[in-house]
Amino acid sequence: MIDIHSHILPAVDDGCADIDQSLALIREEYRQGITDIVLTPHYRAEYLPKREKIEKQFALLKQTVNDKGIAVNLYLGQEIFVFDGIVNAIKSGKLFTMNGGKYVLLEFSTRQERDIAEAVYTFVSAGFIPIVAHIERYFYADIAAAKEIRELGGLIQINASSLCHKFGAYKKKATALVKAGLVDFVASDVHFKRRNYMLKAYNVVVKKFGRETADKLFTENAKAIINQ
Repeated sequence: MIDIHSHILPAVDDGCADIDQSLALIREEYRQGITDIVLTPHYRAEYLPKREKIEKQFALLKQTVNDKGIAVNLYLGQEIFVFDGIVNAIKSGKLFTMNGGKYVLLEFSTRQERDIAEAVYTFVSAGFIPIVAHIERYFYADIAAAKEIRELGGLIQINASSLCHKFGAYKKKATALVKAGLVDFVASDVHFKRRNYMLKAYNVVVKKFGRETADKLFTENAKAIINQ
């Protein structure tokens, strides 16, 4: 599997406090069958790490993983909370796209309604391919909104954990989105204090929608990001 949304990079956001925590999460990813991980530290009000720090931590983690002999490939990206001027910030190199290419992982407010479609249109018009992170968390983003996002050229990611909870709105919406064919990626969104549900979610999708669908959402679609 390929995990395109993770908070594993150490000491840059709320994901991992140090490299030991990062290594623990990477080993768990490997145990679950994940071969490639895009590291996507937050960029939002509470966490505004400088590019230089992220690059330094990424180089350190990659070297450590190599030294430990862990057979997982690491790539750098960022989960960016949408703000005014975001496109210019990305074009200037202040913020990271996914693996240095055209894909951008975007986060929106879970408390206030935002015009996701407008943001998607802006990014597509600027030559990017926007990925809406964990769309099931946005109370204002229903099936119709997801369809509009896809029609405009945006892509949709849901969290593995949302497919595994026994009850709740997240599971209901995430399952409905997969059923409607509106999901492009399932990812872990893992933090050190959050359990990784990737393998469990993969098996859920296989059971409900078939192995071909599961392979697309957990592996095949993500190859376009890591092979840029």
